[in-house]
Amino acid sequence: MNTASITIVLLILLAIFSATEGKRQPRVLHCLCPNVQTGHIPFRNLKRVLHLPPRPHCSKTEVIITLKNGRQLCLNPNDRLVKILVERSTKRGFFSLHLST
Repeated sequence: MNTASITIVLLILLAIFSATEGKRQPRVLHCLCPNVQTGHIPFRNLKRVLHLPPRPHCSKTEVIITLKNGRQLCLNPNDRLVKILVERSTKRGFFSLHLST
């Protein structure tokens, strides 16, 4: 193979790899929970638990639950029941962690 053929093959591979790059997630540069819910936690309708540790753009720990109807609620991570919920959901695989950097 000559230099021109190698160059063409490399350009084609570069075009293929750049075209197949996935969509980039938008960066969230603020806390997701401006306020938290206190009181009753609807455990029966719970679908997912999202536990976010402090990040560079948000200095507080956040716990967000998703209900079966799609509604999301922010819970106080210092509440005793919320700590138990996060611990149990981690053990059962009911836990999801999403960090966008």
